[in-house]
Amino acid sequence: MKKFLVMTDIEGVTGVTTFAEAENSQLGRDMLMNDLNAVLNGIWQAGAEAVVYDMHTDGRNIDLTDLYVPVVRGKPILGDKWRGVGGEGFDGLYMVGLHTMQHTGALLAHSYLKEYDSIHLNSILIGEIGMEAALAGEHGIPLKFVSGDDLGCREAKEFIPGIVTYAVKESLGNDTAVCYPPRVTASGLTEAAKAAAEANIKPFTVSAPYEIKIKFSDCEYLRIMKDIHPEIFENENTVVMRGENLLKTWSKYLAYEKEMVSK
Repeated sequence: MKKFLVMTDIEGVTGVTTFAEAENSQLGRDMLMNDLNAVLNGIWQAGAEAVVYDMHTDGRNIDLTDLYVPVVRGKPILGDKWRGVGGEGFDGLYMVGLHTMQHTGALLAHSYLKEYDSIHLNSILIGEIGMEAALAGEHGIPLKFVSGDDLGCREAKEFIPGIVTYAVKESLGNDTAVCYPPRVTASGLTEAAKAAAEANIKPFTVSAPYEIKIKFSDCEYLRIMKDIHPEIFENENTVVMRGENLLKTWSKYLAYEKEMVSK
């Protein structure tokens, strides 16, 4: 039986158009579950199984009440174990509720933190979709499915030829969109997720050695990171991490980021 990891965000789910709705609203939580359950239904219809990874903010957004699959909560940082579950046995990655990278002008565009001006992986300008695809690809796992707004879906297609996407809304700017109702998106997400299970997609890979560059905007996080980890700065606003293993290199930075955010 095939098995997929389903990663969930909230900015790209049905109906959400502001960061406030994504961060702390019943609408955001309800629409996350609408989209997630629809995707899981499609995976189930394809005769496959799934594990869910909650990647939004602190990773504690999913209502487990009616789920039948395990959920990774809390966003564990494990440099030797991909997303807390490892890379063995997974046939693909699904991403639900995603968005474009920073400075695209699209709906709720950002790259992990709003304070990050840009992220480059081996000189490739990349956002959350591309980075997670590369992390999965290092384990031979293809990113097979992305849902979100139409421009987030377009970004996914630019990195992953042939990927299955489903747009639950059409971006009209940073906080405006044409939103389709949940009964419509649920049906479409289920069909797309089912189709993705059988799609022949190659893993997105970036060759080692790895260099991750993160440029900060002028913000408090920049000043905190300079105080706690000045050794990783390339210049006044850019940190650099290098390594032969992408997961270990990214995980090391995530530990620094968690320390920064906690200050």
